Amino acid sequence: MHLFPAVLLTIIVAPRCAAGDVNTIPLTGINRPTAYLNSFQPYRAPHRLHATNRREKLPSLRNNLHRGPEPSHASSNGQFKLPKFDFSFLTKSKKPPVSNLNIELKRSVNDMYYGKINVGTPGQEFNVVFYTGFSLTWILSSHSPSHFTLSEQRKYNNDSSSTYKSEGTAFDIKYPFGQVAGYVSQDSISLAGLTVENQTFGEAIKQLEMFKDTVIDGVVGLGFRDLSWDKETNLLDNMVKQGVLKAPIFSFYFGRVGNGSRSPFLTLGGVNPDFFTGDFTFVNLSVPLKWQFDFDRVQLFDGENIFCNAGCQAKVESTTWMIVGPYADVHRLNAKLGARQTSVQGTNVLYEFDCSEIDNLPDVEFIINGEKLSLSSKDYVVKRFRRKTMACYSAFVGRKTVTKGNESLWTLGQAFMRGFYTHFDKANSRIGFAKAKH
Repeated sequence: MHLFPAVLLTIIVAPRCAAGDVNTIPLTGINRPTAYLNSFQPYRAPHRLHATNRREKLPSLRNNLHRGPEPSHASSNGQFKLPKFDFSFLTKSKKPPVSNLNIELKRSVNDMYYGKINVGTPGQEFNVVFYTGFSLTWILSSHSPSHFTLSEQRKYNNDSSSTYKSEGTAFDIKYPFGQVAGYVSQDSISLAGLTVENQTFGEAIKQLEMFKDTVIDGVVGLGFRDLSWDKETNLLDNMVKQGVLKAPIFSFYFGRVGNGSRSPFLTLGGVNPDFFTGDFTFVNLSVPLKWQFDFDRVQLFDGENIFCNAGCQAKVESTTWMIVGPYADVHRLNAKLGARQTSVQGTNVLYEFDCSEIDNLPDVEFIINGEKLSLSSKDYVVKRFRRKTMACYSAFVGRKTVTKGNESLWTLGQAFMRGFYTHFDKANSRIGFAKAKH
């Protein structure tokens, strides 16, 4: 069994605002999965089916899950051009928006987090994780064959819901950690007693491999609206459109691991001042429809040692414990910190500290929009039991395989977010960081 999967799903500014009334969704931990990655075909855009019948038998549905052509955003001169995200569909609702939703998270032994939502009328309860990389929400379907699931996993039955509507569209999502396929439906979805009507989501008949040994039933997407889906409006945007939330923004707090630490929280619609101190450092997104931005460099000892000094790109992901960067930079950074290379998992290279030395480790400084964000060893050292003894791993993981355009890309996961309360502002296409309050 691998010690860590390459990427793990979990639960992830505007000016400071009051926390307001709190609606809490309790979350519970899950068992460590034993299977992680499979080899799947590349992602293809969804393709409209000729017909969909809510009572259609599974073999016919599966045979119709063919893929359409790759989405194209190329201009007439052949230059690649991404569309700008459009918020014009977020019309003003007649309903008064409620206060921020503060969703309590609990950490499992494998850094996976999930919460409960209800789908349909009457509500069917499911365990879901919240993911920033994609916008689509999906739930395991009752049409999924038994060998794709566990008996503990719950499945959405559209025949049991009076508010179900058929969409008649197939979906096929290639995540970095696996593939999900099924068909698209509409129904009401409730979080903490607040309901979004006519929400588009996927009914999955093929789920992520890493979910097969868990009690997770689906994923809520917190990414940008995918323009290749002609009718899709993601859950967060629909909450704004229907007057449930004030703005399409959300924030993550990840407490430090250990006895007496605070529970992690996801806040939908705003920020919670209980979880941060000082001012936010904001940076504009550099790639449309992605939580990605430019930053200046990584450094040690006030610039005595500089990594990625030609400028870098970063994306923030609440779905991994790691801080992943280019192998050359991360290898040199870990060497300066005194960590030794221990293993290679897929395309990722892991490093380990001597646990007796971690109290003397220096801060690692990220320079973002000219501001210094210092990450302490309490955040970037990850402790795990190995053969009944404590091991101390570096959260800085080297990525050996790069693709064109991503040579300088860093992924800032939970280790970074433990140090900084992270605010995702879709309305202004920016992301903000404030010192987390522990």
